[in-house]
Amino acid sequence: MYPHDFEKCHEIRIDQYHTKKAEEDEKQRKLLYEKFSKISNKYLTLERLIAKDNYCLVAKSPDDLVKEGQALHHCVGKMGYDQKFVNEETLIFFVRTQTNPETPFVTLEYSIKSHKILQCYADHNTRPKQEILNYLNNVWLPYANKQIKKLAI
Repeated sequence: MYPHDFEKCHEIRIDQYHTKKAEEDEKQRKLLYEKFSKISNKYLTLERLIAKDNYCLVAKSPDDLVKEGQALHHCVGKMGYDQKFVNEETLIFFVRTQTNPETPFVTLEYSIKSHKILQCYADHNTRPKQEILNYLNNVWLPYANKQIKKLAI
């Protein structure tokens, strides 16, 4: 009724399970990255030069979110922001300086549904400079909302 070497058979089955689980996880990861890229490309028109030398760029991958969160010491790379992004609940944008475009500076969460900036934080969840906030709220946000309406048509 039981295998002669129960422990060995158990180890084989566990290894098979872990292999199958890893394959499934990899498929899910690839699907997430494909969806994320598709959504990111859909909203490229929301990227824009802001203020004097700053840019507002849409996140391109879940890895971008993790790197941003780690660099700025906040939660954007965690807590399901990648899922919110692929479900088009929110979009994540990175504000960068023209002189140092690869270095995280400010992160912005935008609600597609309510057409609002939900969160906007610099390093350690600090408030960005007032000139950045003013531009984002008074210039970028109306521009983004106008573009979103065009995409909905």
